[in-house]
Amino acid sequence: MKIEVLFPEYANLFGDMGNLLYLKACLPDAEFIETAMNDTPRFMDEPVDLIYMGPMSEPAQEKVIARLMPCKEKLRELIEGGTCFLFTGNAVEVLYREIEDGNRKIPGLGLFDLTAKRNFVHRHNSNFLGKFEGMDIVGCKSQFTMAYGDNAQMYFAKAERGIGLNRDTPLEGIRKNNFIGTYLVGPLLVMNPPFMRWLLTLLGAEPSLAYNDAMEQAYAQRLKEFRDPLVHMEKEGDTNQLKIDFSPKAWLNSLKSKRNQS
Repeated sequence: MKIEVLFPEYANLFGDMGNLLYLKACLPDAEFIETAMNDTPRFMDEPVDLIYMGPMSEPAQEKVIARLMPCKEKLRELIEGGTCFLFTGNAVEVLYREIEDGNRKIPGLGLFDLTAKRNFVHRHNSNFLGKFEGMDIVGCKSQFTMAYGDNAQMYFAKAERGIGLNRDTPLEGIRKNNFIGTYLVGPLLVMNPPFMRWLLTLLGAEPSLAYNDAMEQAYAQRLKEFRDPLVHMEKEGDTNQLKIDFSPKAWLNSLKSKRNQS
């Protein structure tokens, strides 16, 4: 079995490299191919069982779009043909029609008719609880973007708590054939043993999990917390700005406070 990891030197935020560590633990005999930005993706020349890409910075997104643009039609062919993909965080946005950044419109590969809109003065941070193929899916979101467009016929999971592509829809992510693109980070595979078994089965592997008992216990605890109506699912008041008062009055009050503490 071959698993290709795209651009790990860039696409490695939010602990999502843990997805790969767990895949390696569950598939010790698989070949893991780490394709660097200057390498030709292996999927261009030979069959690959799973193509993975994790979340990245916004400048890295533009590098990845440029790097994958010559691979656009091959990627379309693989998605239509049923190759397994897992893109997490904002990785999926490189396949959108475009990314809006203020007055800039950054063309994506256009494989999905969606638009991501950036807002750098507010980072959305929340938890997610939803359903996929009858399974409970849990995860986290941390993103500067919201996505817009119709994913009603190709969503990944339906939110029970939390949001979908944006605040106006419960439909999260994209699923087309065996392509899954989701904003959920965490890492997703570590947080969701049932989904990990589903993915292993899809890959034709034995759905046996490494560290099964610990994974199931953590999953059960997280489900309990996320189902609790008293648990807030979204971080409130995050404007991504440092709230520091540099006025003379604030400086004087800081000195008085330090003097009183000494």
